[in-house]
Amino acid sequence: MTPAPTAPPETDEPLTIPPMAMTIACVAPGRRSALSAADTVAASLPKARVEAFSLAGYLAAAHAPERIVLCPAGLSTAADLRFLGLAVERLLWPAPPRGLLAAIGGIRPHWDRPRRAQAQSRKDAEKAAPGRVSALLLEGRVGPSRALSALAASGPRDWIVESARHVRIPAHLHRTLAQGGIRWSALLPIELVALYATPALARARRKWKALLPARTRVWIAAPRGLKDL
Repeated sequence: MTPAPTAPPETDEPLTIPPMAMTIACVAPGRRSALSAADTVAASLPKARVEAFSLAGYLAAAHAPERIVLCPAGLSTAADLRFLGLAVERLLWPAPPRGLLAAIGGIRPHWDRPRRAQAQSRKDAEKAAPGRVSALLLEGRVGPSRALSALAASGPRDWIVESARHVRIPAHLHRTLAQGGIRWSALLPIELVALYATPALARARRKWKALLPARTRVWIAAPRGLKDL
């Protein structure tokens, strides 16, 4: 470890989910659509605290829930797919493989073992990046200058951050880093609770299924509240 350089069929049954005393962020392309989605989700999950964020607002928030519902605006299927692709790219980073996580534990003996997103498994993370034996640990906030300095250092191309929300760099720099072979993982992965989809987006499931973690729940607005797809 290198330290940092300074489709099942739809039913008409309403959503059934155990009472959840937790906080969920509804993340949408814009604040207005996020508020609308949050109202619907909150009505169906009365035990949960539901907050609304645009994607940009969620990334900029100092303290935002780690559990999210992705809420495309529903203006068109094409726009919804673009939003899902961007959100997945910026938010749903896996936990480090077991070996790297154990190495971090050796460096930070008082660090509590991070909670892994439910959609991610250790087997899946290791399968996605076999043979990773070294990584760059970037604690705290990662801005453009820090990212560029790390890139110029020609160190490991696997970068581990505390959370995807701690990375504050523009889209063009993300593309530059990807072209340079940078692979991100997070000690505190963001957990995708569900996708809140319009009926039209749900019918286009084959176009977005591969984007989301396996077994992601899909919620659709219905007259009596949310229902599972």
